[in-house]
Amino acid sequence: MHNPRDFKKLFKRLLLSPVAGMSWEDKLAFVRAYMRELESRKDPMEESAELEPAIEIVPFEAGRRPMDEALGPGLGASEHAGLVSTAANGAHTDDLCLLYQVKDLYAYVAPFHRSFEVRMSVAFLPHVEGDGAPCPVPGLQGIVLKPHVVSAAAYPFPAIAEASWNEFYKTVYVATLNPAELLPRREGSPEGRGYDWSEVDASLRARTPDGADPFTFAHLFHQKLRVTLALHTDHKYVAEDTIEAEIYDTGRFGSLYARLCERLIPADTKLQAEALDIPDLHVGYHPWFPVLTIGTDKAMLYLHAIRQDLGEQRRNLPDPAWLLRVGLYLELLTCLGIFEAVRAEHPDLLSPAERQAFEKSPVFARIRERLDVAAWKRVWAMREIVPRSSDLLAAGPVSFANLLRKQKATLAFLHAHHEDLKHAIALAGPNVENAQETWHRVFRDAERAVLKNGLAAFPELGWLDKRTRDFAMWHQRGVFGSYALPESLTGAFGDQDGLFPSACRQYRQSMNEVARFARERGLMDHTGDECIPRTASLFEAYMRGDSALVDALQRRDGYGGGLDAAEPLSLGPEPTHAEIATLLRRVPVFKPLTDREVERLAQKTRPVVYGPHDRVVREGERGSSLFVLASGTVEVLVRQQGGQDVAVATLERGAVFGEVALLTGSERTATVRTTSEATLYEISKQALAPIIESRPQLVVELGLLIAARQLDREGRMRQASTDGLTGRIRKFLLG
Repeated sequence: MHNPRDFKKLFKRLLLSPVAGMSWEDKLAFVRAYMRELESRKDPMEESAELEPAIEIVPFEAGRRPMDEALGPGLGASEHAGLVSTAANGAHTDDLCLLYQVKDLYAYVAPFHRSFEVRMSVAFLPHVEGDGAPCPVPGLQGIVLKPHVVSAAAYPFPAIAEASWNEFYKTVYVATLNPAELLPRREGSPEGRGYDWSEVDASLRARTPDGADPFTFAHLFHQKLRVTLALHTDHKYVAEDTIEAEIYDTGRFGSLYARLCERLIPADTKLQAEALDIPDLHVGYHPWFPVLTIGTDKAMLYLHAIRQDLGEQRRNLPDPAWLLRVGLYLELLTCLGIFEAVRAEHPDLLSPAERQAFEKSPVFARIRERLDVAAWKRVWAMREIVPRSSDLLAAGPVSFANLLRKQKATLAFLHAHHEDLKHAIALAGPNVENAQETWHRVFRDAERAVLKNGLAAFPELGWLDKRTRDFAMWHQRGVFGSYALPESLTGAFGDQDGLFPSACRQYRQSMNEVARFARERGLMDHTGDECIPRTASLFEAYMRGDSALVDALQRRDGYGGGLDAAEPLSLGPEPTHAEIATLLRRVPVFKPLTDREVERLAQKTRPVVYGPHDRVVREGERGSSLFVLASGTVEVLVRQQGGQDVAVATLERGAVFGEVALLTGSERTATVRTTSEATLYEISKQALAPIIESRPQLVVELGLLIAARQLDREGRMRQASTDGLTGRIRKFLLG
């Protein structure tokens, strides 16, 4: 038995021994946390509570990516959506990354090395509750995981690195799932990943009348998964945690729209050409052609953004899964509504097996009850092509009046389409956190699609000279400049917005109306009077000559500068820890910290670039992060009882907000959104806690500073108490 003197020597020797990845402060923090845990036990000699291992999956959090964990502890989040492709030439699928922690493994790592494993199992979940049990995915049961972590070695692109279980107490591990393993092997390819379709549970095969994989039309082109991570010690089950995710088949995304573009519109164009006796009439003259062409391209653009988010872990969208759900339900509602509306005149655009699933499967029940076939019949009635009646207004085989017919049909189409969009949002589920930022992206992708497809969608314009064509595309109502147009054209069209301004303003008005509808029903929320203000529009910025805003909006969406830039934006280098530390030293709330503590904090700080109009924090949400404004400007808005958002302050470089949430976990007292491009440094609870552990007296100093700042803010928490804050900080950060 050791005497007290020996105990002190052994303890001191252990404390001073070098430990890979642990600083002196890390050791002190660990010892203090362990001593508090011992003090909380009825019998400190009982080690059973500590030695009972556990496993916890880090949940998804909007705006965060697994890659963020490589930049700072506690900054990363698991993904809850992934992509796969059943197309023959489908692109490489990206791994679904799940972050997790194993806890209390002290008796299973060095020097004891008792046996333990982390195993992953995956199951398909039924789309409708009660419509069958979860179906285990063949080949993905009890997969033993090796210790891996997210690495910053390939930053800004994600990378995985090998790790060790020995440092479990401070490590967030990553489990990866390749969505290709959810698909059966291709016919004639018995080797490789995947499984044989006959191995799947019979109930799942029975729910798949239209194919031999789990991503067919009958399954709405996607699958819900339950991923289970289980901890086994000495070959015995000990603990588990689960997370649900969604995997979408990008090979079939847009396939229903394609049936409209490739089968319905060409067939109807041919019928009209025969009736009008116009040989070889191009499908581009059909009144439905522009809206379908532009709409399909818009969907491909935001799908590209989603692929970047999930594959490269960029931040085009805070929550890619929500937009995937909305886009999928919108395609189903609109296309199935049109299929039913034209079924009497054109062959069924669904196969017999798809028809069976659509009419009988409970998966389609909520979609069937929301179809508005009558509305789509009214829109279909506006499809007549206007033939040329004179050489004066001739645009090849049709009249220039066909442009007005296209405009009328497009407006009617958008009205019915956006009524479907309201239902799609309801089916996708509420998103009050980040729907506004998603709406901005979708709107600007529509503008890009209009710009890209303008001439292709309106071949009538090709019969005009360049000057007149530019006028037709870019003219703004009431702004004539030096244009001199033929009287026949000005008389026919009057003073109206041209193609691009008209499309932009009408679409923005319609998207704002949908957002208001959804907000009134608690399905969405937005800051400001309009969900999409004019300053969020690429076209409006371009027509005002605001090239700086055009470039900023393009960069926000992952493109290079300039309205017609199509190349992806190259991600620049992250700021150095020294640069971050320099700014943090000027932050009042961190004045009690030593230089070494500031440098430690800088190493665990997450730099984030925001575009114009992005919300950084939202009033009423709970948070545990502080933000330092490194560049750009932000505005602070407070919501009034009537629902209006009122700006109360503008913050510039060096400003700090969110310190109360960082230290106490309380609700945000205001919304903060950018007014321009801005770079912010986010500091999390997990980054600050070790410093507090090492020097507990900081709690009192920070409490005094926060109380003083609160009292300085008019109308904010006038009853702030230093003692109360100190207790809240200690409880939140140290437990």
